[in-house]
Amino acid sequence: MPELIVKYPDRTPDHFPLGRLRITIGRSARNDLCIPDPFASRVHAEVRREGDGYLLQDLGSANGTLYNGSNVEGVIPLMAGGRIQIGETEIIFDDGTYNSSMGATMITDNSGTSLPEATIALASGDRTTSGLLEAIEGARTRPEETAAAATAATAAKAATAAATAKTNDLLALISKVGITLLSSANLSETLEQIASLVFEAVPADRCLIMMRDVGSEELRVAVARLRDRVGEVGEIRVSRNVLDEVVIRGKSVLTSDAQHDPRFASGTVVLQGVRSVLAVPLGVADKVFGIIYADSPIAEGRFTEDHLKVLTTLASVAAIRVENATLIEVRLDRERLERELALASEIQQRFQPTAPPIVPGYELQGISFPCYEIGGDYYDFIEREDGRLVIALGDVSGKGTAAALLMSSLHAAVHAQSASHDSLVATISAVNKYLAENIPANRFVTLFYAELDPASGALSFLNAGHNPPLIVHAAGTVEQLASGGLPLGIKPDAEYREGRTQLQQGDVLCIYSDGVTEATSPTGEEFGPTRLYEVVSRNIDASAAGIRDRIESALTKFAQGTSAADDITLVIVKRQAEAKLVAAN
Repeated sequence: MPELIVKYPDRTPDHFPLGRLRITIGRSARNDLCIPDPFASRVHAEVRREGDGYLLQDLGSANGTLYNGSNVEGVIPLMAGGRIQIGETEIIFDDGTYNSSMGATMITDNSGTSLPEATIALASGDRTTSGLLEAIEGARTRPEETAAAATAATAAKAATAAATAKTNDLLALISKVGITLLSSANLSETLEQIASLVFEAVPADRCLIMMRDVGSEELRVAVARLRDRVGEVGEIRVSRNVLDEVVIRGKSVLTSDAQHDPRFASGTVVLQGVRSVLAVPLGVADKVFGIIYADSPIAEGRFTEDHLKVLTTLASVAAIRVENATLIEVRLDRERLERELALASEIQQRFQPTAPPIVPGYELQGISFPCYEIGGDYYDFIEREDGRLVIALGDVSGKGTAAALLMSSLHAAVHAQSASHDSLVATISAVNKYLAENIPANRFVTLFYAELDPASGALSFLNAGHNPPLIVHAAGTVEQLASGGLPLGIKPDAEYREGRTQLQQGDVLCIYSDGVTEATSPTGEEFGPTRLYEVVSRNIDASAAGIRDRIESALTKFAQGTSAADDITLVIVKRQAEAKLVAAN
C-alpha cells in the first residue's frame, strides 16, 4: 500500500499508510496525520487519491508547503520518492517502489552445539501461556543447575547423561511444537498436528483432544486418533472423574495404573481396562476450554511424571494456538469490517468538495472531522450558471454508518433540487418532501442553505433547524442567521421562509455543525456559540484558513483531550477587505 514516510531528526521515521481517499496533515491531533512541528499550521495540507495516483494540496497554511524544494501552488501530483516539506518535517511519498533503505535483516545462529542449560519442567500450575513462557525463560536463566549436574561425582555420570538426554528430548519437542504454533495451519489442522506430537512424546495408544464450543459447557471431540491404526476410532468413553479433575479443578492428571487409583474407582475407565491415563487442561489463566487426553491399555506403556510434563507443555502450546486462531478469526472479521468502512469513508469523502471554488474577492474554506470512521455532517459549494454560489452545511441526526447513508441521500437531493428550482424555498421544500417520504420516522436533518451573489455580497439563506451561523462584521457587530423552519424529513408539507442579509468587505460568515458548539471540556462544560464568536471576532483580520485554524485550536485547547462526541464541520466565507483587493490586483 502507498504510504507517507515521516522523518524526524531525533527518532526513527513513521510510516503512514494511505488507506483513505483524503488524508489531512497538520499540527492538530484531529488530522489524519498529526505532525508535532511548530511551523506547521493546525490544518496544513492534504494528500488525496485520484485514480491510481495521489495529489498534494496546501490548505491555506501560514508558512506554505514545499514539494521537492518548490512551493506548492494548487494541486501537485506526487511521484515515488517525492519530498514534502512542512515546516521542519520532511515527508517522503512511497508508492511501493521507493527504496527507503530502512529494511531490517534477520541473522540466524545455526551453531546448535551448546548443551541446554537446564531442564524445562512444567508443573500443573504452569499450563497457561504465561506459565510456559516463564518456564522456558527459567530454563535459560538458571545455569547453576546444569553446572551442578556437570560437576557431580564420577559415579553419577550415567544419571547425568540420562538427565541431559531427557532435557534435550523435551527441548526438541518444544522446538517441534513451536514450529506447529508458528505454522499457518487452521485450528483443526493444528490440533491434528499436536495429536501426532503426543504419539511421538508419550507411549499412548489413543489420543483425544476435546474442545468447548463458545458459549457452551459441553466438551466435543475435536480430534480422536489411534497410534498404529487407520480408520474409525469408534466409541470412546472418558471417565467423568477425569473430566472433573481436569475441567473443573484445572489439574493435570497422571495415573500409572488407573484400575488401582481410588480417584477412578467409580468411573468407566475401569470398565475399559485402561491401565495408564494422562489428561491435561487446555486453557489460558483460569479459563479451561478443552483437554488433551491420552491413554494406553498395556502395562508396558506406563506413563511417568516426565510424560505429564511433556503433555502439559503440549497443552500449553495448543492453548496458545487455539487463542491465536480465535484472534485470527476475530481479526479477519475486523479487517473485513474495516475494509467496508474504508470504502464507505472513501465514498463519503468524494461527496465533499475537493477544494473550495475560487471566487474573486472572497476566501472560502471547509473542513469536516468525523468522530467515527464515517460521519453524518455534510458541507458543499455549488457554483450556479448565473454566477451565484450555493453554500450548504447539514447535520444528520445520529452518528456512524446510518447517519453517513442518510448524508449521501441529502447530498444527492440538494444537488438535484438546486439545479431544478430558482428559489431557496422551492429547493428546500422539495428536498424536505423527498427526505420525509424516504427516511425512517426517527431520523431528521438540519440544514443551512445559502446563495451568495459575489458581485454585490447579497446573501439569501434558509435555515432548516440548524445552528444559526454567525456573520461577524468588520464593524464589530455579530449577526445570527436563524430564519427558515423545521428540520428536514419531519413533515413533508412543512413551510419555509427565506432570509436575506449582506456580506460587506471584511465580513466573515462562519457556518458550523453542533459538534463545534457542543464540544465539551473535562468538566462537562460546552464550548458554546459565545466562545465561537469571540474566536472569529479576535481573528477577523486573518485569512479564511487562519480563522478555521484558530477555531480548531480553541476547540482543542478547550477540550483538553476530551474525545469529540459528534462530528465537527466548519465552513468559513470571508469577503476580502478593500486593501486586500487592491493588493491582489
